[in-house]
Amino acid sequence: MPTVVIVGRKNVGKSTIFNRLIGMRLSVVYKEPGITRDRVYGEVEWCGTTFNIIDTGGFFPDEEHTLAGQISKQIDMGVREADLIYLVVDGKEGLTPADESICQHVRKSGKPIFLLVNKTDSKESQRNLPDFARLGIGDSFEVASEPGIGFGRVLDKTVELLPHERRKKRENKVRILILGRPNAGKSTLLNAMTDSERAIVDEQPGTTRDVLNAQFRYNGTTLEVIDTCGLRRRSRIRTRVEFYSMMRAIRMIDHADIAILVFDTTHGIVDQDRRIAALVLSKAKCLIIAPNKIDLINKGNRDKIIPSTYKSLVSLNFVPVVPISAKNRYGIETLLKHILNTIHENKKVVDKETLRTFTTHLQSPTGGHLLHVRQIQTQPLIFRATVTTHVKESYIKYLRNMLRNYFGFSGVPLLIKTHVVKKRRQ
Repeated sequence: MPTVVIVGRKNVGKSTIFNRLIGMRLSVVYKEPGITRDRVYGEVEWCGTTFNIIDTGGFFPDEEHTLAGQISKQIDMGVREADLIYLVVDGKEGLTPADESICQHVRKSGKPIFLLVNKTDSKESQRNLPDFARLGIGDSFEVASEPGIGFGRVLDKTVELLPHERRKKRENKVRILILGRPNAGKSTLLNAMTDSERAIVDEQPGTTRDVLNAQFRYNGTTLEVIDTCGLRRRSRIRTRVEFYSMMRAIRMIDHADIAILVFDTTHGIVDQDRRIAALVLSKAKCLIIAPNKIDLINKGNRDKIIPSTYKSLVSLNFVPVVPISAKNRYGIETLLKHILNTIHENKKVVDKETLRTFTTHLQSPTGGHLLHVRQIQTQPLIFRATVTTHVKESYIKYLRNMLRNYFGFSGVPLLIKTHVVKKRRQ
């Protein structure tokens, strides 16, 4: 699929433009410069043409920052992938030496460049417009990302220039969300699963702020893996950016098919991990637990990782636990197989006759009778139990455990609805 990359210095509005074009808030947008660090991918559809779009970190060629080299590397990788470059500048501030340096840098790629002069909905920007002609870019557009002005022309010209492909039928894909506390190894896991360097990995916690995604094929299935910021307890959140990033990660659970909860094996399970697991299951999403960094655990103690994880996560014995070392790519193949198996379980349709026979072996609730159990939905799995009396939560738990024992449903939340009817006269 054709690809467009957005580049520019810090705080010129790249992420706001990205979010405007894809129609979904993936990149963190805040007044503090330098928020986006990794490459963030999205998809734009315009006039029947679909293309990928990449948001990149704020670029300053001579910046002194602990992550500056990795940010520049991510930008260069995005430029190499792209068929077209959107160079974004700030109309209010006018042309700066940094804009000129960035323009010279991306021009070396030989790719076509569109100049997007952002924030042109002000008098200051109108006065500054002639200065941008010094960049020598023929395709120049005046836009304003906040109110959404000027993007029709940009997109019209984009689809005219991009290589045309025969439009393919949208393929079903499995959306995998990586969740966990800061520094658990989530970004390293994304890179290991996709066999690429999509995310910046640094020992400093909290490096990932945006929602990052990448697609790949595994055993004939398209998988989209999504990395998120580390989820701290709210009492430990220090900045607004951190809060917005965390809320965005939580909202992404609604869009995922399955979540992988990653934790640092050397630290073990803590209350925040339990909260994350409970949040995923409360939204009826599939779940896999991935104890990470097992390369730091003595080989003689590695057999204890799975039992100790289940001991720390009471009532989650139906969730697969897959120990991994994302750094060494150990256990990744096993993890991918469990993902596909769990997705398959979530689509499982139980044979009606088998379910009817199964129901005859179940205990009835106190003071009433269980008439039948029927499956009414997949993804998520929902069963309806018809009973002659109102039942307690303990009976729902009993039914859920019996269904799991008989039919499996590994890693899949089971929802059971009850329908109370009057007992028929004999």
